[in-house]
Amino acid sequence: MNIDPEYKGSMLRIILAVIVVVIIAVFLAGCGVNSQSATRALEAQGMKDVKIEGYSWFGCGKEDSYSSSFSATGANGQPVTGVVCQGFWKGTTVRFD
Repeated sequence: MNIDPEYKGSMLRIILAVIVVVIIAVFLAGCGVNSQSATRALEAQGMKDVKIEGYSWFGCGKEDSYSSSFSATGANGQPVTGVVCQGFWKGTTVRFD
């Protein structure tokens, strides 16, 4: 069975592209913070009704490995939003919008 080399090359590129997309998706799926420790950090600052949301692209520093946005009710009853950041060798940092 003879397979056209041009077809082979295009199929190889498609397969490699799919592999790269899957690797990136798996990597980004694990980039959110530990929701239990993030919730504890926010509640320690007087927040209530804490909701840890999706990955935050630009909310944290370069030393932070994980970041997620959050929404909560502040100690004064007002809505609060921001980002929770965590790193391998550091604790949890809260940044408010």
